[in-house]
Amino acid sequence: MAGGTSLALQIGHRVSVDFDLFSGLPIKKTLLKKVEEVFKGKAVQVLVNNSSELTILTDGVKCTFLQYPFPVILPLVQTNSAPLLSVKEILATKAYTIGRRGELKDYVDMYIGFKDNHAVLSEVLEIARKKYGEAFNDRLFLEQLVYGEDLEEVAITMVSGSAPSKSEMIDYFSETVKNITL
Repeated sequence: MAGGTSLALQIGHRVSVDFDLFSGLPIKKTLLKKVEEVFKGKAVQVLVNNSSELTILTDGVKCTFLQYPFPVILPLVQTNSAPLLSVKEILATKAYTIGRRGELKDYVDMYIGFKDNHAVLSEVLEIARKKYGEAFNDRLFLEQLVYGEDLEEVAITMVSGSAPSKSEMIDYFSETVKNITL
């Protein structure tokens, strides 16, 4: 499992109720039937169903099964239910996402990840370069990281306290980015 929920399970910073499950293989046509069997008796709304993605919504929870062409770089965190991407690698995926179309929750995840010393920006950049190769643009990511003016304000429920403000995060990122040379 990867994404915000995997990160939230590991660092306990915010509430996240969507599940992102990645595989290097194409999504099998039989997966939807298996998902419907697992959620028997519940309404399953199919949002996307193709060979690279199956996204469903059930009881207000979005579950995405995604063919993901990028390699796992760091060892997975083993749990009793599903293996999780490591915190540092999730932050690298957030860096890739922010460089493409970041959402407020991605910035919050990155902010808490750095502020609480789960990772530092330079190592996240290094992991992202290894994982995404030429598909990752350091400069674009760093520019997006310090520019949050167009981020849509959405409610983010933190486990304790309130979510950091956009200006608080942008100020922090601006200071952090000053230490990076490309």
